[in-house]
Amino acid sequence: MGQDIRYAGYTTILAAFFKINLPFSYIVGFQILLSGLALFLVQRITLVLTNNRVCAFVVALLVASCQDIHQWNFYILTESIFTSAFIFCFATLVLVKKRMYLLLSIPLWLFTCTIRPNGFIIVAAAAVYFISSYYRQATLRQRRALLLLTSITGIALLGIINKLLGPFTLVETYARGEVIYGTYYSDLTPPGSSFFYRLTPPTTLEMPPANSSALQKLFLFFWHNPLFSLKLALAKGFTFLAFAKPHFSKVHNLIIFFTVYPCYYLAFKAWRQNFNSPIILSLFTIISLQTIMVMFTVEDWDCRFTAPILPFIFILSGLGIKCLWGTKLPIQDKVNTK
Repeated sequence: MGQDIRYAGYTTILAAFFKINLPFSYIVGFQILLSGLALFLVQRITLVLTNNRVCAFVVALLVASCQDIHQWNFYILTESIFTSAFIFCFATLVLVKKRMYLLLSIPLWLFTCTIRPNGFIIVAAAAVYFISSYYRQATLRQRRALLLLTSITGIALLGIINKLLGPFTLVETYARGEVIYGTYYSDLTPPGSSFFYRLTPPTTLEMPPANSSALQKLFLFFWHNPLFSLKLALAKGFTFLAFAKPHFSKVHNLIIFFTVYPCYYLAFKAWRQNFNSPIILSLFTIISLQTIMVMFTVEDWDCRFTAPILPFIFILSGLGIKCLWGTKLPIQDKVNTK
């Protein structure tokens, strides 16, 4: 209760199926259909960005064979459609050639923001893309106006985030030292793996007033407990990006080690060679903001928060493969205005 409006996009889809008396299996089928379309778009995005069919094939194969993405197609949860919607939105930045068609995609972007509270991440990535594209070719006056507009938008965004975080019990999970949500109440923590699950809070832990707003609670908790807050945030970020978990099977962790970890290196390679490319910056914005969201909230035991960013990590790895060949990437660096 109190969080329903934050998932209105997904509940609207459910309501449409329920209204015509279709069972859950049809919703699952719809999610699989969207996931298949998203897979096709991933291949097209990579092909356009690298101009190389081998890179596009490798990226599409990584996405198609990733259990940690596609398992959510079979759950009545937001992750499947949320991941697909992220890819649809990003595809409009890369594949749409005319400004008019890009404007027609605005409803898709707004809908994506309503699927989950962190849907704003894809809009922030688009903002980074357009701002970085225009900033380099703008006059000094235009740059100042752009920075002013960005500052105003950032302040407004903080207000929205404060509202969205209202019902969540974030500071309470901090006080319990949870790295992975729910482990405070669980006795299933394997020996020697407490870092992945929860940290022991100090006895001097100071809590903010219960009647404070969400952002006030976060600020006050970090202000009064800086060392523990930093340690907890870094532990969550590390656990999130490490992806492999002690409670996963050995085969599952090996697959992650031999696929996702090399992709991290290839993504870094792509960023290092094209660090000022708007597309590269927008891709890293998606991954970074999702990571920051987990650092300030909590990781989940099943890594479902990782699923939305895995396709973008794989796309970056495709760009990294092209960089290893020593060939300059044909990345679009200017906004299409026709």
